[in-house]
Amino acid sequence: MRISAIGAAIAAVIGSSAAAQDADWEFQATLYGWLPGMDVTTDTDFGTVTPSLSTSDVLDNLDFAFMGVFEAQRGPWSLIADFIYADLSASQPSPFGLAFSEAAVTTKLSALSGYAMYRVYDNPDAQIDIGGGFRGFGLDIGLSLTPGRRDGVSRDESETWINPLVAGRIIIPFNDNWFAAVFADFGGTASDDQTWQALGSIGYRFNDRWSMQVGYRWMDLEHPVGDNDTKISLGGPFIGASYRF
Repeated sequence: MRISAIGAAIAAVIGSSAAAQDADWEFQATLYGWLPGMDVTTDTDFGTVTPSLSTSDVLDNLDFAFMGVFEAQRGPWSLIADFIYADLSASQPSPFGLAFSEAAVTTKLSALSGYAMYRVYDNPDAQIDIGGGFRGFGLDIGLSLTPGRRDGVSRDESETWINPLVAGRIIIPFNDNWFAAVFADFGGTASDDQTWQALGSIGYRFNDRWSMQVGYRWMDLEHPVGDNDTKISLGGPFIGASYRF
């Protein structure tokens, strides 16, 4: 029985590989508008600063974020590139008594994620993909402490790094037009160097080429920037349009 099971598994892998070789490549490009709120925790010589920015604050301050995804699929295999750019700022009353009047943090974050995914379940009721990849970050973070009883303090730091990832995706078609999708990943190299994200969306297919999605996305990262541990959380609604070719 064990030999038969192993043989069946090998045959399934060979069969899927052959199907992938016979299949044509299909591509999909997606552009999103994203309005995330932001929570930042960063260490300073005086203590920890934790300003936050709601989605409504993002609109008021005209800060923004951009997302773009490109996917190539052949048979059960998918290659995905996901780019995010966020330019956000947040402030709070000084957490250091009367020494400073306000603490403000500006954040420019670029994140490029790459995945190789394999479809482990493919039926009309659902499709499930699992895989792995990486996320590369480029972060510019500025801290400003407005003068109070002490002179003002400003600090600017830049950092780039890469985290390995594991990822999973579920797509649930409701009918020929409506569908839902959930995607999540997690990765890192240490307890103070990690990232995860989750997003969920509802989509509508207008035809074989065009579709749109609305949903919510959350991304969390932690990494030392300079000599200071920094945590950033981004979460908010998005709307996107996709073209398949």
